[in-house]
Amino acid sequence: MVEISTEQSMLITVVCFLSFFFIIVSMMPSDFVVASQNYRIVNVDPYFEAIDMSSFADTKNFTVGNDYFRTYFVLGGFNFRWTTYVGWQEYGLLTYDSWLIFYWNFEGFKWHDQKGIDQTDIEGVPWEALDANFNSSQQTCDFVLTNSRTTVRAYFAFNTTLYATPTAALVNDDLHVLIGINFDKINTTFNAWNLIGMMLFFRAPEVNPIINAIIAIPVWVAIAYLCYILILKAIPFVGG
Repeated sequence: MVEISTEQSMLITVVCFLSFFFIIVSMMPSDFVVASQNYRIVNVDPYFEAIDMSSFADTKNFTVGNDYFRTYFVLGGFNFRWTTYVGWQEYGLLTYDSWLIFYWNFEGFKWHDQKGIDQTDIEGVPWEALDANFNSSQQTCDFVLTNSRTTVRAYFAFNTTLYATPTAALVNDDLHVLIGINFDKINTTFNAWNLIGMMLFFRAPEVNPIINAIIAIPVWVAIAYLCYILILKAIPFVGG
């Protein structure tokens, strides 16, 4: 009979637990993911009240201006990065993969106006495209953004009593942006590293923080113990 040491048994336990956690969650029907979005409370900027929000599974809104601006956010299960820099005369939205502090696989979007014309320039579109596509009846600019992962809609709005064009609002730090993703475009798959990272750092989706802690703390204890044992075993070799 093969004897298994304490550290070996703990290593097997941690690896098996994390593997089963990922397999079980990744096999969860996508309907559960969509259902969790159906009962959300949508808080959007008053400038976008004319837009029908019922078709969006998730939204993100923020205000941009003349200064450099960058924000990272999750929308519909995807990681997004928005960058605004008037000095570049453009703005951009990207999707990317991440794990903890590591980011990779950035991908831009094709920007299409309401006529279906591609307005893309490098990572975004020129600011002049906002003025050219301003809808006076809805008082917004509306674009459809598509890449290989998903499709979102981008709206731009501003105070029309103060500014004549979107770019005028931009240089006065008062251009409002809304990004929306439809229910059929959300991410219903899971990335193994993202999922395990969220659990270990107490950010598992739709999980009570107390339950998340009950799951994660024993795993961290086991990992810390394994690191301690491995360091003790390595010390004789380090000392020669």
